[in-house]
Amino acid sequence: MASRGNPNWEKGKSGNPNGRPEGSKNRNAETIKAYYIDLINGNLDNIQGWLDRTAETDPRGALDFLIKLSPFVVPKKTETDMSIDTPLNIIIPEPPKKD
Repeated sequence: MASRGNPNWEKGKSGNPNGRPEGSKNRNAETIKAYYIDLINGNLDNIQGWLDRTAETDPRGALDFLIKLSPFVVPKKTETDMSIDTPLNIIIPEPPKKD
């Protein structure tokens, strides 16, 4: 298997040090996503009809369609590493007493 990239570059160094800053968003991807969401919103009735017709004969296919469509609309879950330097005091109030 051939290695990728330029063999003259050091690991962790960019071939374009003045490129897009880390953490900035790709504007083209954001624009395409916005158009895609508009396309979906404009075709909700059609999509529902396609799902209904597909589900009659292929429920798994209809569910697969929804699963594949969802990342374009629903934000993906991200994990965050967290460390706490000080101990936490967690206070759980007692439920009110019933008379």
